[in-house]
Amino acid sequence: MPPPKRLFLTLLLTVMVAVPVAAADPPPAPAPWNPLNAFKPAPFSAEFEVYSGGITGDSVGAAFKSATRGTYGGRFTFGFMRAINFSVDYMYSNQSRSFTAVAPGTGGLPSGTLLMRARNLNMVFGSGEINLIQTKRAKFYISPGVGFVRNGARSMTFITPLGAASSPILPGNAVTFNLGTGVKIYPWKHVGFRIDVRDHVSGGGTGNLGANVACPAVYAVYPPPPECTVTNAQQYFGSIPVQNNLVFTLGLIFRIK
Repeated sequence: MPPPKRLFLTLLLTVMVAVPVAAADPPPAPAPWNPLNAFKPAPFSAEFEVYSGGITGDSVGAAFKSATRGTYGGRFTFGFMRAINFSVDYMYSNQSRSFTAVAPGTGGLPSGTLLMRARNLNMVFGSGEINLIQTKRAKFYISPGVGFVRNGARSMTFITPLGAASSPILPGNAVTFNLGTGVKIYPWKHVGFRIDVRDHVSGGGTGNLGANVACPAVYAVYPPPPECTVTNAQQYFGSIPVQNNLVFTLGLIFRIK
């Protein structure tokens, strides 16, 4: 056999023997999952979002009732780690809440019902976003947060057999905690969408429920007694119960960086 043909056959036999041997080698073992990888640095990113949805909920106490309403807001999200982002939110809702209590008749006043209404819910809160699943076009996350809630419009109504009258009271403020989950989808490079479900838990709110605010309503339905008998509406309401608000929103995301 000529030398060139002998060399070609030798190379061919070498390749045929080497291929099965290489294929038989076991694949490399996958690296173990390490949750600390979420904290690894990543390029800074930022996005702005506007959203709308609905809010509903009720309190732990039976006397505190909420009406389902719409909600609107804006969110700024930024991050500098691989799987953790942070966001700052402002949310508004025209949700109304009501709380009732019975005021016993004293000092010549008949027994009546005190009705407190709270409207114009405003929330400012910060939250973290922990990405559980990430793909090129989507991120699934959980998001705990804490913030501040304020009812910008509250009123007190005193209802007796003689009639009813209302007067404004100061806004109510409370700390709120929230836990959310959702998905962010990016069909385009700089524009995306977010579906978010979030539960907000907060107190019913503080504010002045004292005599200087409640008494004008008393005067309107009954001749002024020697001294205001509803000296402190808070004593009839007791502790305003914890409020649970479930919020569903759909957002439009604009990637800034």
